[in-house]
Amino acid sequence: AGSHRGGRRGKWEQEESGDGPVELLPFLFLGSAIHSSRRETLAAAGITAVLNVSSTCPNFYEGEFQYLRLTVEDTLAADIRACFSAAIAFIVQSSSGGRVLVHCQAGISRSATICLAYLMHTQRVRLDEAFDFVKQRRHVISPNLAFMGQLLQFETDVLWYYLCCLQNSPCWIRL
Repeated sequence: AGSHRGGRRGKWEQEESGDGPVELLPFLFLGSAIHSSRRETLAAAGITAVLNVSSTCPNFYEGEFQYLRLTVEDTLAADIRACFSAAIAFIVQSSSGGRVLVHCQAGISRSATICLAYLMHTQRVRLDEAFDFVKQRRHVISPNLAFMGQLLQFETDVLWYYLCCLQNSPCWIRL
């Protein structure tokens, strides 16, 4: 049986490979509900804000950390893309002098999708580049098929915007 730190988090206390969330950027971490439930893990990583991409994981330390909950189910019908703007804005705001943990239940699909969208938008990279970058750091990521489709559409929108609109290139072909 696993240890129960604080009693109330029993079902979140399962063994997970690795001691903590993975660092994607100096201010951006990707993890699971287990990571978000451990105060010492959050403190060790210098986390100041938590982006909770679930409907069931509690915000364990309200008042100690800045939180944003995006209620998204890990289903093929979920529209996670509708959350991209709010998630990106929260990460940008919270990373100014702080560090952000993005998590869902397992840190595999929903939170990985949000981190991929953030990287695509802010680093101006394609989905395949962002995916490889994150996968090298957290091997278990696997956004569901619908989320991958939404990320591909987001990639088109982001790259169209950066290539055409920001660089004053002629936009003759509408995608």
